[in-house]
Amino acid sequence: MPADAATSFPPSDASAAVRALEPAIAPHLQLLAHSAGEEVSQTHAKLGLLLLWLSDDVLDAVNADLQALDVTESKLNVLMLFSLQERGWWRNGPLTPSAIADYLGVTRSTVTGQLDWLERRGLLQRQLRDEDRRSLDLSLTDAGRELLRQALPGFWRACQRLTEALDESECAALWSLLAKVWSRLKAD
Repeated sequence: MPADAATSFPPSDASAAVRALEPAIAPHLQLLAHSAGEEVSQTHAKLGLLLLWLSDDVLDAVNADLQALDVTESKLNVLMLFSLQERGWWRNGPLTPSAIADYLGVTRSTVTGQLDWLERRGLLQRQLRDEDRRSLDLSLTDAGRELLRQALPGFWRACQRLTEALDESECAALWSLLAKVWSRLKAD
């Protein structure tokens, strides 16, 4: 979202939040009205645009919190999957680069780059499988576990801050709505 749209207002005042957003989004809505075509729902496109802006802002905010540990949210996500596997909480089959890419919704080459970065920093290690010497297993190192131990409390606080302006009923409604959007994206 454009920086000039950030305005301070009481968390419970949703109408003030909308008023703060309108100057930033208004020019884009004009462009939408003149370029989208009749088959595009302007209501849906407007919300989609806001989700795109928020996704950028969310990643920027979380990555700023992780910067001191020299890790990004996307790389932390990969480490978290290995932690889930190690704890027996990963239930989606072998944790291969393809499985990681499918789960995170990114390309296999993106995951390969992340795995290489994490391995170069000593956070993951590759080992040949005993039963199939052509295959590699990846696992957390002690340094990877330590990074997670340091990063996760701040990561969860950053996640909490993203929705602190919402009360419990708003959180429940947002959860339901975002789950619906997520399901649609995963189905496509």
